[in-house]
This record gives sequence, C-alpha cells and structure tokens, in this order.
Amino acid sequence: MKNKPKEPKQITIKCANIIFMLGILFSILLAIYAIYKFYNPTQSISRVFYIISMLSCGLLATLFGFGLKRLSNNMKVNLSLLFFTTSIAVYGFETYLEFFQDSKREIFAKQMGVSFDTRKNIEVLENLKDTGVEVYLNVGPGQHLTENGVIYNFGGISNSTTIFDNKAGYYPVIETDEHGFNNPKGLYIENKVDVVLTGDDFAEGKSVNSNESIGAVLRQLDFNVISIGKTGNGPLIELAALKEYAKFLKPKIVLWLYYVNDLNELSVEIESSLLRKYLDENDYSQNLIYRQEEIDSVLINFQSQWEKIRMESEKKLKKLKIINTLKLAELRRMINLQPTPISSPTPIFRDILQQSKQMVSGWDGKMYLVYLPAYKRYSTDNEHPNRNFVIQTATELDIPIIDIHREVFKSYPDPLSLFPFKLPYRYNAEGYRLVAEAIGKRIEADGYVPIK
Repeated sequence: MKNKPKEPKQITIKCANIIFMLGILFSILLAIYAIYKFYNPTQSISRVFYIISMLSCGLLATLFGFGLKRLSNNMKVNLSLLFFTTSIAVYGFETYLEFFQDSKREIFAKQMGVSFDTRKNIEVLENLKDTGVEVYLNVGPGQHLTENGVIYNFGGISNSTTIFDNKAGYYPVIETDEHGFNNPKGLYIENKVDVVLTGDDFAEGKSVNSNESIGAVLRQLDFNVISIGKTGNGPLIELAALKEYAKFLKPKIVLWLYYVNDLNELSVEIESSLLRKYLDENDYSQNLIYRQEEIDSVLINFQSQWEKIRMESEKKLKKLKIINTLKLAELRRMINLQPTPISSPTPIFRDILQQSKQMVSGWDGKMYLVYLPAYKRYSTDNEHPNRNFVIQTATELDIPIIDIHREVFKSYPDPLSLFPFKLPYRYNAEGYRLVAEAIGKRIEADGYVPIK
C-alpha cells in the first residue's frame, strides 16, 4: 500500500489559499472592467472582445473558487506555485517590453544601419529652445477659451517652429505658415491657389520633413498647394476647415484625403455642438482666417507653462506605461488579442461630403476624394470593411475618386516598404512622393493646367 502524500505545512496552505483568492478577485475585477468598457468604450470598437472577456473572467473566477473549496491541499499548493511563477514570468516579460525594450523602430533602424534619434519629443523641443529657437508643441484642433469667448481652432501657432513625431528615425522640424499649418509662407492669395488639401496626418505630412509631404511634392510639380490638414482631423473638422480657409482662397481643386479611421473621428466630432454648426448652418463661420492673432495668443499662453506641460507629459507617460503593463498591452498586441476598432457607416458622412462638394462647386472648383489605404491592408491582405461604403458614397455624389491603393500600392513590388521601417503608421517620404505624383497625374489627365 502506497504512502499518502505528506500534508503541506499550514503556512504553505495559507499562501496557496491566498493565491486562489487573489485569482478570484483578479478575475472579478477584470470582469467588472470588461463590463465598464463594454458600456463606455473609448472609441468605436467591436464589443465581442469584451463579451468574451466577461465570460472568460466569469469562468476563471468559478474555477478558482472550485479549486479553493474542492481541491486537496497538495493540489492547491502545486497549482498555486504554478500560477505564481507563471504570473511572475508573464508580468516580468511585459515589464521588459513596456519599460526596457528598445522600440521596434529603433531595432529595425539598427538592423538597416539607419541612425535613430533616441531622444523623447520633449527633449528635442528643449534642445531646440536651448539653441535660441522659439519652438512650440505641435498643436492639434481643439476648443479654447479666449477673451472673446469660445473658439474652435483648426490650425496652430503661426510662423513658429515645431516638430513631428519620430517614426522614421528622426524628428522632422517644421516651420508653420501664417495660420499654423505645414506650408511655406505667402501662399494665402485668393484665386491664386491650385489645390487645397484637407485631411489628417497625411495632409499635414506627419513623419516626414516639410519638403517631403504630399503638398510639398505637388508644389514641386508646379501646383500652388496649401494644406489645411492636421493630426486627428475627421470629416466634420475637415468640412469646417474648408469653410474657414478654403472658402476664402477659392482653390480650383480640393483634395479630400480620406483615411480608414475617419469615421471613428466623426463619431467623436459630432458630439461637439460648435462643430455641428458647420454642418447644420450653411453660412456658419468663426472667421478664423482673420483671427490668427487671437488664436496665437491663447495657444502661446497655454504653452507658456512649459515646465508644467513637460512634467505632466512625463507623468502621463509613466502612468500609461504602468496601466499598459497591468493590462498586458504589449503581450496582447503581439498575439493580436485586442478589441477591434470599428467605424460604422453613417449618413452624416454623406451629408458632409455633399455639403463640401456644393460649397466647392459654388466657387467653380472641383473636389476629389483621395482614398488612402492603411498598413493593415498589406500586412493582412484584408480590405477595410468601410471601403465600399466610402467609395459608393463618393460615386453617388458624383465626386471623382483617386484610389491610392489602385494607383500606387497595388502595383508596387513591396507595399509595406512605403511605411516607416515597414511598421504601422502613415507613409514614409517615398510613399508620400508616389501618392502626390499619382494625384498630379490624375488631375492633369482630367485637363487641369496649374495656374503657374
């Protein structure tokens, strides 16, 4: 007859029970968080992920509870030791990924023999300030309180120096124009503009030098071009920017740069009562093109608290890293275990495009929709689910479409090489160049001759 396994010490059993109870508590907290995110999503996402998370956490809590009450002491001790060591290993690896690992871009740069600026954004800004440059943070669109009341700004600080994010190994240093956009100065002349670009990062020229953006390359092709694009813009802000700036310039052509996350941005923008006025009231305007001094004043005042902004930025970054570590964000990203962002087709998008086209046609201009494909289109070979909706909407409104997937990426030998280090983000300088050349070729083929 075999001897019974030796009973563990009481302190060991207590520790095992504590680990099982912590497992129950952790599962319940995760389930509560999943329920909260289900009803309070930070963006338009597929809720299936959170439903699965709730069910999984419920099952996990049940199993921990069953183990706590029904398993033998020896089994509990062995399992608790397994859970504990696995948790330490998983969170240790996640901590390394979040805090100590070089970024993928930095690793790829080393492999390719490309220099990579390892400074943080705020360090670059401070280094520029130390050399005597009057530099500011790159300001995005937003609502501000001025001496004359609330203003919704779409540009930035005029005639200033700023930087873009480091996605290609360097920080592009940008000089803004008279209204805070990424253009050369002196272009705002009525009836002397060939093209106005409206859009988000792509129109702004994010990740490349100022002479490598879509607008810059079009200027090299002899088009008079102004970009009124800014990071974070969605369709409603793009309509508003056209009303505030393009309507004054009366360009011959408006290029509406559409990217796959634009409908997500629209779902947020539509909640602003001020932005809604641009859609609901045909002649609504804040007359921003005449209020740049006021805009500069409020934005510079905000950024005058430089040290406070720097400290808050660092605190937010550390807090975000801690939260991401607890959520195993990097590990989940590696195995693609994340909620899937979705953007539902909405009739408001059609209304915005229709109103934009009517406005442009009113000054005898022509509007194109430029469809920009995303990284995932080529990393997974899956088309974005809203592509057909966007293309069909523009077609029904008789808006000419320049499909960058068909014109550039489809025939390009290595589409992923048109993204910085072949990683997810906007296009690199070569990508922007090819997009601009495709646009220039199309509008010239349609019979347009640049003003020059």
